[in-house]
Amino acid sequence: MSIDSGADGALTQELFAFARQQGADLIGVANAENFDETQPEKRPRAHLKSARSVLVFTCRIPFAAATPHVSVAYLQAGYYGLEAFINKISHRCSIWLEDRGFLAAGSPAGRDITGLRINRRGPDPDIELLSSFDLRLAAVKAGIGQIGVNNNLITSKHGSRLRLGAVITNAPLVPNEPLEYGVVPEFCKRCGFRCVKACPAKALPEAGGAVDHYRCMVIHPEKVNSEHAMLAFEKRYGGSPNQLASKMMGFTQNAPHTCARCISLCPMDASREDRKALLQAGALEAAK
Repeated sequence: MSIDSGADGALTQELFAFARQQGADLIGVANAENFDETQPEKRPRAHLKSARSVLVFTCRIPFAAATPHVSVAYLQAGYYGLEAFINKISHRCSIWLEDRGFLAAGSPAGRDITGLRINRRGPDPDIELLSSFDLRLAAVKAGIGQIGVNNNLITSKHGSRLRLGAVITNAPLVPNEPLEYGVVPEFCKRCGFRCVKACPAKALPEAGGAVDHYRCMVIHPEKVNSEHAMLAFEKRYGGSPNQLASKMMGFTQNAPHTCARCISLCPMDASREDRKALLQAGALEAAK
């Protein structure tokens, strides 16, 4: 990891304390130079040329709201309402840094969709939803957690029961030690891939790697006409990146995903009784 010799430890600790006061749970910092694993347009310096650091934080979804299927409670406490709360934290942290002489801007918390890439048509389509910033990679680089086979960030404290926020800045923050990226985490192997087995879309590969976006979005591909689905996706995710990003901000334009099993079933969640049993049996190891 490239360490910024001019990193300001006092500034970093003050920012962490402020972010926690605003409602952030887990917090870390990623070095803005350390994003070679993702596309150039999704790196910090594509958004702020002078970026030195990325502040990354999580806000957890209340356990009772993290149900396998989207509920009213989940929509408010774990989806739209929580994302709006995270964006407010990002905004306040950005202003905090700006008042101290630095440039800073938040990255969207969820609904960061800027386009649709169609790799294959036909009865078994292959599509990819595009975004403006690789928020999950930033969280791994900030030492907060790893990407599990469910394609979500997994932390030892809250499993995948969380949402992410980030602030890209030229402030000289002290970076955390990054965790391993691009591999199947050991805790996923020891869990037995329960999210893969429970996924109704069969969209998660046990070997890790990208989620099958088409299968995930339609949930039951065997019940869906792929040609009709593709036409619907092209209409929903068409237009320029800025137009699409604007549309995604509208609550009525971006319906929630109706399945949340990959989030709610992760046994790394410290609130789950089965995680406690697995830890006692030595089947899982909590991250440091």
